[in-house]
Amino acid sequence: MADVTSDPDRRIQSLIGAAPAVAAITAGACLLAGGLGALRLPGWIEVILACVAIGFPILALRRSREVQERRERAEAECRDLRLSLSRDPLTGRMNRTAFNVALDALAEDATGCGTIIVLFFDLDRFKDVNDTLGHKVGDHLLVEVARRSGAVLDSATAFARLGGDEFAAIVPCGNSQRPEDFGRAIVEAINEPFLIDGHRVDVAASVGIAVGDAVLDDGHELLRRADVAMYEAKGAARGGWRVFDDQLSGRQMRESSIRAELGKSMVEQQFELYYQPIVDARTGAVSSAEALLRPQSPNLHGVSIEKLISVAEASGQIIPLTEWTLDTALATIHAFGDLPIAINVSPVYFRRPDFVHRVLDRLMASATRPELLTLEVTEGVLIADIAAARQSIARLREIGMRVVLDDFGTGYSSLSYLQHFELDGLKLDKSFIREVGDRKKATQIIRSIIDFGHGLDMHVVVEGIESDWQARLLQLLGCDYLQGYEIGVPMTLGDLRCFRERAAVEPPISVGVARPGADEPVPLKSAN
Repeated sequence: MADVTSDPDRRIQSLIGAAPAVAAITAGACLLAGGLGALRLPGWIEVILACVAIGFPILALRRSREVQERRERAEAECRDLRLSLSRDPLTGRMNRTAFNVALDALAEDATGCGTIIVLFFDLDRFKDVNDTLGHKVGDHLLVEVARRSGAVLDSATAFARLGGDEFAAIVPCGNSQRPEDFGRAIVEAINEPFLIDGHRVDVAASVGIAVGDAVLDDGHELLRRADVAMYEAKGAARGGWRVFDDQLSGRQMRESSIRAELGKSMVEQQFELYYQPIVDARTGAVSSAEALLRPQSPNLHGVSIEKLISVAEASGQIIPLTEWTLDTALATIHAFGDLPIAINVSPVYFRRPDFVHRVLDRLMASATRPELLTLEVTEGVLIADIAAARQSIARLREIGMRVVLDDFGTGYSSLSYLQHFELDGLKLDKSFIREVGDRKKATQIIRSIIDFGHGLDMHVVVEGIESDWQARLLQLLGCDYLQGYEIGVPMTLGDLRCFRERAAVEPPISVGVARPGADEPVPLKSAN
């Protein structure tokens, strides 16, 4: 047994522990003495009895205070734990768990209140910030977004970061502002540039809004509707807002079904590339072909390719879909050996920071000559970030690939921005062709665009040719290349081989028609 006398603290504890026994013995002695008459106790016993009499209440009070302090510390720790479990550690706002609790409590807290608004928004181009500037800058950006959003949502009863770059809020009924006012306020607040760690950061917010009855409508259903409305806003024009309605509900169900079928088709590789020939306007010879994606699943046969691409872009499925198209087109080029193939590049894919690397890796892996691959991009891709787009296009053309501006005239229709880019060609949208012949101005516009393209050393392709007279007119206007159902419908790889061989002998258009005084057509050139 350890010697308690060597440890003062333990010695005191042992004395205190022995005090009750001493007191009991002494009390028994006193009782005995009381029965026998006055008992004279030694002085040292009287001192012990006095200490016991005074110390017990003090000791009890001290122990009571310690218990109370421990209880208070435990309660404070519980409060801190509950707070940490309900708060987002990065922004200090509610987290998803706490927001779900707030949604559950809507009916109880708002009985008889009426209308309530649920908002759901996320950031456009946030992934680009993380990829280019790093996650530290991305985290700081989220903190600033929460601060700005919180300032314009000061009337909200709940404002949460649900995770990643997603935020949500509940605005109580009785608020005088319209639902659209909240969407507009968030968009305007986030659209202002951020200065993060010395970097100017430009992002936008897409906001979905759901309006419902605080008692009758389930809070989680309102959040789902706001989520649907947000994706509709994102698809229409990034940096906007949309209020959920019944029309959106039906559309969301259809798009959800398309997304599911797209995913299944990608796993089972139920896609095929068809090829539409592009011919030389003077000779009728096949100069190249455009690869067009065609789903093979029966469940997607009634879905337009435009709708399919739109859903794929909104869901992110466009990334693997584009890469499958690119890989298949490169295999086709390898099979032909000398026929250029053009593919459409989605803006979502083009804007990826690693876009050029992904394309070049696939090009090298397929051992394809770069001048045989043409990438078609739209005006929106160029306008969104001129500096980044110019750099990407320059890198692609440096190795010999061609880049063509597709659907020219349907977007911003501004010629001034083209001076920033070195492009190989322009492809006029089919909408111009529909009005040729019916409107003199349309013909003059096409003539001017063709001259403009030639002036910038670009060849000009016109798509949507549906009659022989349209082809002849465009030949007279000096167009270089023609594409459309009058020339050739989208076809399989095998049919393209046969079409090319036949066109060399029997051109699909009238030949020898040329614009008076026109020079030779601008060739499908490769970059220097």
